[in-house]
Amino acid sequence: MALPSRWRTRRRSRILRPSGHRTDGGPALSPFKSPSKLQLSLLLVAAVASGALVRQLGSSSSGTPSSPAPPPGYYLIDAELTGTGDDGRVLYRLHTRRAERQLDTNALQLDQVQVQYAPGDRVPWTLRADTGRMDAEGDMLQLRGNVVAVARQDGGRPATIRTEYLEIDPDSLVAETPQVVNIEYADGRVTATGMRAYLREDRLQLLSNVHGTFAP
Repeated sequence: MALPSRWRTRRRSRILRPSGHRTDGGPALSPFKSPSKLQLSLLLVAAVASGALVRQLGSSSSGTPSSPAPPPGYYLIDAELTGTGDDGRVLYRLHTRRAERQLDTNALQLDQVQVQYAPGDRVPWTLRADTGRMDAEGDMLQLRGNVVAVARQDGGRPATIRTEYLEIDPDSLVAETPQVVNIEYADGRVTATGMRAYLREDRLQLLSNVHGTFAP
């Protein structure tokens, strides 16, 4: 199996560790503190609950001559992707129930995704989604289906964002969606269509149809 040049493979017990902008006007809110600059590093390791490993896909063949088979792929069960900063410290961990390599693009298709950001002394936050997709270079993470982002600040009630689609650029630390978002704060709720979260700048930009209710 040929892996992308940026990836290398190592095995450990029951852990998978793949190693791997805009500015417009608009209402600004701040549920997050901004993480430091992210440099994505993917380290790929395989394991499953039974102790089995990365599995080749498309490797079987029949005895009848046919057109050349596509290059082999793989899938990972209970995988973890780790992103680090310039200083090598871990900034986030992405857990997925299943990660499958797409043969045509080398992207990873993810199921049941959870991303935990813990950038030093900044406000930690967590993302969950039904599915996700990480491109071959680790430059873009797309989350789809029941996307929930939660930021916890100073032990208070968390700020929660809900939408059906979210893109995250790990390098610029911009998360955005064109779809409807619902945001819950300790003292109110806001809905909008379209959002950009500039995590470095501690700014959440709502793009249109903004409506909110807040406690007096």
